[in-house]
Amino acid sequence: MKKRILVVEDDASIRRGIVDALAFSGYEPVEAANGDEGMRLATRVGYDLLLLDLILPGPDGLQILAEVRTARPTMPVIILTAHGDVASARAALKNGAFDFIEKPVDDTALSSTID
Repeated sequence: MKKRILVVEDDASIRRGIVDALAFSGYEPVEAANGDEGMRLATRVGYDLLLLDLILPGPDGLQILAEVRTARPTMPVIILTAHGDVASARAALKNGAFDFIEKPVDDTALSSTID
């Protein structure tokens, strides 16, 4: 059975690249383009891993992360963060994220972090 990965990213080109790379690697990607949709999917849909952008329209990534930690305390969450925004990534790690990947996302970094 394919592992399902929820991708919450508002930048359409970045999201498309991640979703395509995941599908090509044999995963089942589910995608959300904003914080509202991301919050709904992250708290109500079954998945094995959450790839979560921090800066989103609507609820931001830290708000979604807090809800996920309440609803699914052991769910693996990897943060997608803008290059150089290490402070936000550290805040997410303090709040329960497992790791972070800097954007633009390199397919090799994505594969090594997920596997």
